This record gives sequence, structure tokens and C-alpha cells, in this order.
Amino acid sequence: MEAAALYERFENNLETIFSYINRGLDVRTTPYNISMPLELNLLCDVLTSAGFPCQVTKDGFDALVEFHAVYMQEGKRVSDVMHRILEDKRAYLRTPEGTVLLKEQLIRRLEYFNEIAHSMEVIARQQQLGSPLQYNYPFLNK
Repeated sequence: MEAAALYERFENNLETIFSYINRGLDVRTTPYNISMPLELNLLCDVLTSAGFPCQVTKDGFDALVEFHAVYMQEGKRVSDVMHRILEDKRAYLRTPEGTVLLKEQLIRRLEYFNEIAHSMEVIARQQQLGSPLQYNYPFLNK
């Protein structure tokens, strides 16, 4: 998917993920509880380096709730900053691993949220249709 389309879908993707988490979608066998706070921290680093101070301090899905609250309050500013990043082909971000393009970092985060929203829709549809569990771990049945 192109960067412009990912940018346009970001708010919908964020809402989709947030709504499924709030409804209690069973995602216990996915790595989202660990990967989402990491991705949100990277997104906040990108936004902060572009002029929008943002920080996620919570763990797990609480990080998503925290970011969602910030986005609901400052959505227009966040969108403006993202748009400016996507237009700037020369902005760089220094990371411990080296220097990377800010635009590239943002695109990777937007792709992540697009994929997670799609995955959660698939998981929800499978659970809604009563598909047999793809896993049967004793610790999940408690």
C-alpha cells in the first residue's frame, strides 16, 4: 500500500484496533501486547523529532489507550505533523543503530497499524463465526 493511502487510513486503523481491544477481542496468542507499545514508542519518537512532543509511558494495550487519548485530543496536529514528514524527503532521525529517514520510519509505523487492524478484523471474524480454536493451551483456558 502506498504511503498516502496508509496515511489516509491511519485514523481508521487506530480506531479499529482500539475498538477491538476495548471489546475484549481474544488476542492472547498474538505478540501484539508486546509489539504494540514498542511500535507506539517508535511512532512517538518520529512525531517528537518532527515537532509534536509525544510519549507513551504504559505497557501492553494500555499504551494504545494512552496514545488513543492523545490522538483524540490532538488528532489534527498529529495528522499535520505526519503530512509534513511524508512531504519532507530529507529529514533524518538518529537512532542507536544509525541514521534513518524520518519518512521511512513513519511509513513503517503506518504499515504496522494497517496490518494489525487487518489482523484483528480477521481474528474477530473467525471468533464471530465460531471457528475452531487454532490453539488449545491449558494456561489459556483458565
